[in-house]
Amino acid sequence: MKFGRLLAVGAMPMVLSVAVPVVAHAQAVEPTLQVGSTGSAVKTLQQDLKALGYSVGSIDGEFGPSTLAAVKSFQTAHNLEADGVVGPATWSAILSKTQGKSFTNVDLRYSAPSDITDSSIDKFLQSNQSPMTGLGQSFITAQNTYGVDANYLVAHAILESAWGKSQIAQAKNNLFGYGAYDSNPGDDAGMFPSDAYAIQFQAWEVRNNYLNPGSSEYVSPTLKGMNVHYATDPNWASSIGSLMNELAGSAGGSVNQYQQYPSSSAVPQAQSDTEPVYYLNNASGTAQSNAYYGGVPYYPSVSAGISDMFFGPLKSGSSGEGVDEIQRYLNQQIGAGLTVDGQFGAGTQAAVKKFEKKMGLSQNGVWSFAMWNKYIYTGPAPTVSVGQGVVIDQVAQGMAGAYVVPWYHIAGEGWVDAQDVKLTNVYRLTVANPTSTNSSIPVYGSSDMTDEIATLHAGDFVVAQTPTATGGVYQIQIAVQSSDTSDGQAPGTPLTGYVSTADAKLTAQQ
Repeated sequence: MKFGRLLAVGAMPMVLSVAVPVVAHAQAVEPTLQVGSTGSAVKTLQQDLKALGYSVGSIDGEFGPSTLAAVKSFQTAHNLEADGVVGPATWSAILSKTQGKSFTNVDLRYSAPSDITDSSIDKFLQSNQSPMTGLGQSFITAQNTYGVDANYLVAHAILESAWGKSQIAQAKNNLFGYGAYDSNPGDDAGMFPSDAYAIQFQAWEVRNNYLNPGSSEYVSPTLKGMNVHYATDPNWASSIGSLMNELAGSAGGSVNQYQQYPSSSAVPQAQSDTEPVYYLNNASGTAQSNAYYGGVPYYPSVSAGISDMFFGPLKSGSSGEGVDEIQRYLNQQIGAGLTVDGQFGAGTQAAVKKFEKKMGLSQNGVWSFAMWNKYIYTGPAPTVSVGQGVVIDQVAQGMAGAYVVPWYHIAGEGWVDAQDVKLTNVYRLTVANPTSTNSSIPVYGSSDMTDEIATLHAGDFVVAQTPTATGGVYQIQIAVQSSDTSDGQAPGTPLTGYVSTADAKLTAQQ
């Protein structure tokens, strides 16, 4: 399953806490620094000097006496004027001595250094007033499962979600801008069942489509390599590199700890290449009417649904897996010579008209539902009847034509486009101040709230048979989402829990 060309990178505002890229040294000229200077560039200077063996005191972004002494010592040692002013000559010497190491050239298939932990991530997020505070373990789990640098994952989430405060991060648990097209980002952006799931999905997507040699979007396993196909913004890689440097510095590290590309050492293999799923515990819904199928068509896998289901007429301007399918078909049937890129442009339109003429059809250049069923997906799709109640046990991210949407697994049937099911007992956990750092929600094993069994996060999907609290407590149904738990419970294990109304509210998820 491929999502690469549908990532709306650049559509989200690039809200950074840094004034200029740092350590990645993406700008041609770094700012001139001297006593009294403050900010990220000073912190970069301090980190670089520390990595080179100079004592700078605290790495705090403040150019004080200790930093001045270190600068003068460096300048003297490198035959520069020891004036304590860090201008172009001093910056050039520092860059030369750090061997040009850059976060934009870090091999993202290697784990972040050991000082990047769940707690150091959470501390960094909290210090920047991010509502992603509490997700540190999710970033580490994603790194360990899919083999993607946790520092990169944090930095990318910060960039795309404005530190977790963007509208789509808040409303849709969408931390990486999936589907947030420039024309209508709020409506088009994909919904995720939790922030933690969004992080797992991003790690899976990036490793399998961008970082593995031979994958669909591979250039090199670095930010610079990803920038070629992932983002239209030429500064995307350096912006993420700047944020990676901030997190590394906050943990007392620097770019020198990170594996640069290429490397002579063996690349670590990912523990898994399987797309993650989000488990639900006894979620229910009702099948809705589909404009083309009547009932709700279901498929054995999400990828089968994406490729086989008809989501609407395919015409000029359409994109997605369905366009891929007709391009391949036209190449086989009439030698159309189309590039299979999922983009319905003038060449594809002309080929469709040529095919329509050959088949004696109206030559309008539009691939209809009737044509889809006759030429592309010739087997009748099984359906769930309109109005039928269903039980949903898993959620996975997928596509519906050009749009990023979740897919639901209906127990005993298969996978369906989530747009065709109305949920009846699924809620999002919402907190009083969703943009604050108070976004973690304790879950207890009994209504007396004495035994904490899990910690959820604002926005997580949960199941509840009633949205009404009793004695200030909600009873909810959840499932274990990761095998990385202290008691070794398997993913999907159902749990019943209790949440205080003081910690969160239940908001119906449609």
